[in-house]
Amino acid sequence: MASSILSHVVSDLCIGKPAVRVLPQSTPIAAALATLRAGADPFVFVDAAPFDAKKTATVSVVKVSVAEILCYVCGNLGDPAAALSRPVSVITAAVGDHGVTRRVDPQTSLLDAIDVLLANNSHSLVVPLHKRAGRKKHHVSAVSAASGTASYYVLTQQDIVRHLFGSISHFSPVAALTVASLGLIRRDVHAVHVDDDALDAIPLLQTSIGSGTAVAVVADDSALVGEICPGVLSSCDVESVSAAFAALSAGDVMTYIDCYFSPPEFLLRSVRARLTEKGLHAMRDLMDAAYTTDAAALSSSTSSSDEESPLARSGRARRMSSGTGSFRWRSTEDVAACHAGNSLVAVMAQALAHRVGHVWVLDEVTGALVGVVSCADVLAVLRNHLRPECYSDEL
Repeated sequence: MASSILSHVVSDLCIGKPAVRVLPQSTPIAAALATLRAGADPFVFVDAAPFDAKKTATVSVVKVSVAEILCYVCGNLGDPAAALSRPVSVITAAVGDHGVTRRVDPQTSLLDAIDVLLANNSHSLVVPLHKRAGRKKHHVSAVSAASGTASYYVLTQQDIVRHLFGSISHFSPVAALTVASLGLIRRDVHAVHVDDDALDAIPLLQTSIGSGTAVAVVADDSALVGEICPGVLSSCDVESVSAAFAALSAGDVMTYIDCYFSPPEFLLRSVRARLTEKGLHAMRDLMDAAYTTDAAALSSSTSSSDEESPLARSGRARRMSSGTGSFRWRSTEDVAACHAGNSLVAVMAQALAHRVGHVWVLDEVTGALVGVVSCADVLAVLRNHLRPECYSDEL
């Protein structure tokens, strides 16, 4: 079985994946958002800038997420409509190594692909899958034909971890060791207090995107209340959520995101009032326009079944549970969390079950937030265990 793991190539993991969307640098940010809404992926890809031409052997595209667009709009609250009309290149120019997505050959070994991810601090790779992709062509020819000019497929860190999790018994004894003993707990977490202005979380959100984690929302005793997760933001309209960031506290923004698909009217009134108090009239108008558009779309879908409605199709609304605060906070049972004494396999299961690239680490006695385990660090441990010498006797 070890030899089977070592023999895998990246195209094995791309079976059934849709082609990624690759946009030109001149695409308006608003158009990039429209592309994101039309698809199921939480990100789009943008052609590498001309000054990256010398890297074309390895660099293909730059990944842009909804969260990154949100951060950009929150930095331009005075005229958000103008910000959305600018080319997406203004965002890609500021994206760090994590967003630069390297291109690898379909026959690249799984181990080499992991090395590319870890060496370049990248979250994903793109794989060109053509009709004549060697011995794997029968898996992808139909997809390539259907996708027209789009010939790239994305492979993320989580995809690889999920693939390796299927053979976790062959990672003994590492899989049974605690995350603390493996040195996987990062203490430099990105956290804000529930009562802090939500805009204070924006710089932390930008950093967390780069590290593949999220922004923790904590109470006075450092207890984890919830999180502001880049992946969850992908289900929201930037226009309305950026307004919430500009008007609310971190805890209330977390609540706003949780009830995004059906926000209570009093919460919307509160956002509008606070935007008016701050003189952010353009941001308020943009939020109102977004909700008017959403209401019109929902009204036009009333003749369809619930399964066919836009809200049902999204399938991303997160449930709320009772709590304290000016509105209601989401319970920590909705986030991926563990203790320092949990095994690597248990932490991997948490991350995969929640479909996130991080797991918060809580003190087993007090429940205080003490750190985070990232998917990249887990992948590094698994990669070390997969070195050929580890299986020299078997191979």
